[in-house]
Amino acid sequence: MILYNLIKMITTGLLASFYSFSVKFIDDMPKGPCIFVANHKSILDPIALIDALDRRVFFLASKDLYKIPILNLILNALETIPIKKNSADVSALKKAIKMLDDGRSIALFPEGGISLDKGVKKIYKGAMYLSYKSGFPIVPVGISGTDVVLPIGEYLPHSGKISVTVGKSIYPDLSLKKAELLENMKNAVVNALNDLTSFHSK
Repeated sequence: MILYNLIKMITTGLLASFYSFSVKFIDDMPKGPCIFVANHKSILDPIALIDALDRRVFFLASKDLYKIPILNLILNALETIPIKKNSADVSALKKAIKMLDDGRSIALFPEGGISLDKGVKKIYKGAMYLSYKSGFPIVPVGISGTDVVLPIGEYLPHSGKISVTVGKSIYPDLSLKKAELLENMKNAVVNALNDLTSFHSK
């Protein structure tokens, strides 16, 4: 918790000092645990998400990131949940459900990694499954401008504006069969993320 708060304090100060960083909430946030999902265009996105939210979130992160020296220490210290890419990692999902049941909120990037697509097109259903199993809502978050400030493959930031828009919660309709529920929530998340990321360009 100390490291998380330290990272939040430092990065919030940096974004406020050197960039235009704005946060907008479309609706009231759920008071209980929830599953935050966001589009992913830059390695800055986790920082933008942390700085935009007024609560601690626990990320699901690709196991590949744990192979990077120093970063793996930071991920472990932040209690990030490692998850296999391109597969149904049951163990990671069980850990995430346990955290939700314990009152903690989860955050993940359902595209499975940084995407170069203009909009959100393909996402994995891990977040939908977590919502289905736990009953807690998904909160879509649109992040804009991070790909301009720090494009993929670059490590020196450019000037620019970063905007974060937190959308309306998407609740699981537990009266539906599992497959239908997951598909409906997946479509709702894709539509919400695309609406939220286009919000600042209107």
